[in-house]
Amino acid sequence: MSVQAVLSGHTERVWQAAWHPTRLEIASGGGDRAVRVWRQGRDGQWACVWHEAAAHKRTVRAVAWGSTADGAVLTTAGFDGATAVWEADGDDASLACVATLEGHENEVKAVAWAAGGTLVATCARDKSVWVWESLDDGDFECVAVLHEHTQDVKGLAWHPARDDVLVSASYDDSIKVWRDRAGDWYCADTLANAHASTVWAVDFDPSGNLLASVGDDCALNVWRTDNIDDAFVPFRKVASLQNAHSRPIYSVAWSKAHGLIATAGGDNAIRIFKFDHPSNSVALVTEIINAHGDFDVNCVRWCPLQESSHLLLSCGDDANIRIWSFDSQINNIK
Repeated sequence: MSVQAVLSGHTERVWQAAWHPTRLEIASGGGDRAVRVWRQGRDGQWACVWHEAAAHKRTVRAVAWGSTADGAVLTTAGFDGATAVWEADGDDASLACVATLEGHENEVKAVAWAAGGTLVATCARDKSVWVWESLDDGDFECVAVLHEHTQDVKGLAWHPARDDVLVSASYDDSIKVWRDRAGDWYCADTLANAHASTVWAVDFDPSGNLLASVGDDCALNVWRTDNIDDAFVPFRKVASLQNAHSRPIYSVAWSKAHGLIATAGGDNAIRIFKFDHPSNSVALVTEIINAHGDFDVNCVRWCPLQESSHLLLSCGDDANIRIWSFDSQINNIK
């Protein structure tokens, strides 16, 4: 494993970064209230090609790209309670805020786009999950407000192939599976006490039948459903790796290309795991100690492009984004 690039420009911790869905480009947001977009040039070097110094009134907590009929759209969510929608403005490097999604009472903690490109979900400290629909006129309409969590909602994940299955993770130690039935969103499954403490993040495997979760208890759990379709079967825990990290785990990313699981957390480490289906077990493949020096690692994300699926981004309290290459490890595992 090797560092391909270190992206510096933020002046405070970087909470989250996200890959562009169709090209080698990254968006990031952090405590400095700024949103930055980074791109790899023809010479292989990465550079910041656009930034908005005051994208939000407070910390930018989450960023996510969505693939819509009109191209890629960037959404950013902040501690100011707002979610901003950004689209290309003139040249392909500049972005303009075209919509602001408001309704949460306080800090928005996560934002995620469904695969179909018309639905986006947000969650917040106000214990709620909101589902928004992108309309033909460029506006957004709230189609559901989901209130069943009893504490701060920390993370979201859409099913990789379905726009009617959404998962949320919470400070109440639970994971909830939400489904849409004829326009009516409801809680189809609650994984109570999914972790011994806060559930920080969740992500689906490529099939959408497995779900990984990480939490304040330092554990990596894997859950399975035998039927995600209309005859839905509740998720059950099939693997649990205790002490996957030595401190709380803040982020999990399950690659849709090669199936490896990346995690990151408060012990400054990034770890890569492989889930073995026959044995329902999780094994450590490799790790990066002090990935961002002596600072927490807040987020990891695999590149969604097939030809670049060996690339992993991370961001941390050191105000940097790092891009890692895992070529040899992935080839050997395959």
